Amino acid sequence: MRAFALALLALVAVSARAELTKVVDTGDVAYYVDPKTVTVDGDFRRAPLIQNFAKAGADGVRSQKLALEVDCSTTRLRSVASSWYSEPMAAGKPIESKEVDSDWLYVAPKTGSNIPPGTPYRYVWEFVCRAIV
Repeated sequence: MRAFALALLALVAVSARAELTKVVDTGDVAYYVDPKTVTVDGDFRRAPLIQNFAKAGADGVRSQKLALEVDCSTTRLRSVASSWYSEPMAAGKPIESKEVDSDWLYVAPKTGSNIPPGTPYRYVWEFVCRAIV
């Protein structure tokens, strides 16, 4: 799994022909996925996600690349690896990288959902689960 997460992050970094699709833009953060890099394993999808921040944070971070696991059957997602960059669109060398499984975020429109309707990760989940692979 760890090797897959690193390979997924590397795939986005070296893909000169990446056709990033802006999934959602909040004004502060734009979220991008290349539908051609989404992989399928049953109800699970794996996809790299780039978060491009409108302004660099106090820590100098201007963008973040995440390796996501998306469970389309139970409407949840999580990151399994993250890298932070001082350049837009995850360009240049990472400032920091981590391989840590985050908690599952549930995007189901039901009581107990911890991602309310209209939030960016709900749109990311919908895009990845509908991606043509």
